[in-house]
Amino acid sequence: MGQNIPALSGTVLQYGDIVTLYGPEQAIERAGRELGKPVPPGERTDFIFLGLGLALGLVIGHFHLKIGGMELGLGAGGGALVSGLVFGWLNMRNPTRGGLPPAAAEFAKDFGLATFIAAIGLSAGPDAINLIMEYGLILPVLGLLVSFLPALVSLFVGSKLMKIDAPILLGVIARQHCSTPTISALVSQAGNSTPVIGYTVTYAISNVLLPLMGPVVVGVVTVLAG
Repeated sequence: MGQNIPALSGTVLQYGDIVTLYGPEQAIERAGRELGKPVPPGERTDFIFLGLGLALGLVIGHFHLKIGGMELGLGAGGGALVSGLVFGWLNMRNPTRGGLPPAAAEFAKDFGLATFIAAIGLSAGPDAINLIMEYGLILPVLGLLVSFLPALVSLFVGSKLMKIDAPILLGVIARQHCSTPTISALVSQAGNSTPVIGYTVTYAISNVLLPLMGPVVVGVVTVLAG
């Protein structure tokens, strides 16, 4: 998962690990043939592999299941996640394919996150200001409560009752809130992709429940208001 492992006497190598060899060229070539396939030198992006992954993600996200008057689907984000998991697994099985330098990956994540936040702010900003002017500060307070209370309950249940490790549990809570910025911050703080383990399954579940429960919540509010 992008972490350096010290070459100690008790170090155990697993399939997919990349070993760096030092020594005479002939000895390295001979050892390389015994250990596995050599990884091409340099840091180049495999645009064919990356492009196929993006195309497959868009295709998966395009499919929808219609139940009654509702359409359920993963969307572009869910399709990209499923495709990323598949192509990431393929890259782990064969590191010679799908090269993406860490610097390029960091730029893509940071730029994508910044663009996402800017688009959400530009689209929701005018309506949010008008609603706050009409209803007052009760809306931001309710928004904070809706975010904090489920997260605190999930944190308690996951840590105290289910005994889930903190990085994975925080990934679960990030996806429970459908919060891409949160998982990016968690990965940045952890220094590895461990929080994503809890993020992936919850992503699929929340992407189904979110459009499904939206009409239900609107209906309940309508009944209570009536």
